[in-house]
Amino acid sequence: MQQQVEVQRVAASKPVIDWLLEENEPSARYGALVALLDQEENDPVVRKTRELIGLKGWAAKILEKQKEETYWDNPRNCYMPKFSASSWQLLVLADLGVSSKDARIAKAVEHFLELHCVESGGISMRPKGHPRFEPHICLTGNTVRALARMGYSEDDRILKSLDWLIAKQLPDGGWNCAPPGKHGSFMSSVQPLWALSEMMSHDARRGWEESARRGSEFLLKHRVFKSDRDDSVILLDFLRLHYPLHYSYDFLHGLRVLTELGVKKDQRLNEAVSLLLEKRLPDGKWPLEGVYRGWRHPNPMHGEETNSRPEERELITEGWGPERAIQLEEAGKPSKWITLQALLVLKKLGKFSTEAPDIVR
Repeated sequence: MQQQVEVQRVAASKPVIDWLLEENEPSARYGALVALLDQEENDPVVRKTRELIGLKGWAAKILEKQKEETYWDNPRNCYMPKFSASSWQLLVLADLGVSSKDARIAKAVEHFLELHCVESGGISMRPKGHPRFEPHICLTGNTVRALARMGYSEDDRILKSLDWLIAKQLPDGGWNCAPPGKHGSFMSSVQPLWALSEMMSHDARRGWEESARRGSEFLLKHRVFKSDRDDSVILLDFLRLHYPLHYSYDFLHGLRVLTELGVKKDQRLNEAVSLLLEKRLPDGKWPLEGVYRGWRHPNPMHGEETNSRPEERELITEGWGPERAIQLEEAGKPSKWITLQALLVLKKLGKFSTEAPDIVR
């Protein structure tokens, strides 16, 4: 029998809540109002905040860089360059609450799917017509999650892609992007799980729940960030707080996906939750510890075949990175986005309270 997570109740102070509710960043404000403070969607303050997403703040800055109201950085391939091409921008915009009701998003999504959606199911890193036009697990998982969140959960292309993902699940419950891989990997597994979480929030269907249960068990038996063979951390980078994650992984990302799937009373979450609390700053906020830089230059070194470069895994840990890094906030400083996600995880675990009820009128 699983034991309840032994975590102290965390109270968010009025200054922290007020900081999350600042009007200059509607995505964080909306998330705090609705998901953290349980204000109704039809509340006038919530409606007004929702309407501002994409018009000001983080999402607006991303949309300002869109070209021809269709693509970012590369009209022929939405995956490269990393992390400045269209697919990466759409992943973040979905998180920030932008939907297909915005004509700029609808046009970008159709452009992306036209280039990268495989008819039999799944999303390809390479555009249609390429000799290796074939679905990829991480990109498919990210795409299904993002587009379902943007309003495409009933789109046949998204449903087919989720079916393809489920068919690729390994016997251990995880997924692996490397074709010979027989053991699930953290980075390959969290994306399909995130996709399942979002799709099930719209319409839980037979078969999805079992796949989600098996995938959750894969992360849980690894205690979110550890080896199942010993007590070692799989990668030290898993211990940092990043945003965006792109196709990578950290312990908060694992906690976020597991709690969104309804995992609450499982002692195998203990170490990850304790680590989350250790990273809380004295003022009650959490920092942004790393941003993945992306490519230095837009052109591949060896044509379209170059999908990876060493520098894309390099981290910005302080300050601001180059233009091709998707960066909402300054690295090394308190982060509204990370703080909001940390508090939402604790809330789902039943360990959140606020010292400032009824804040917004």
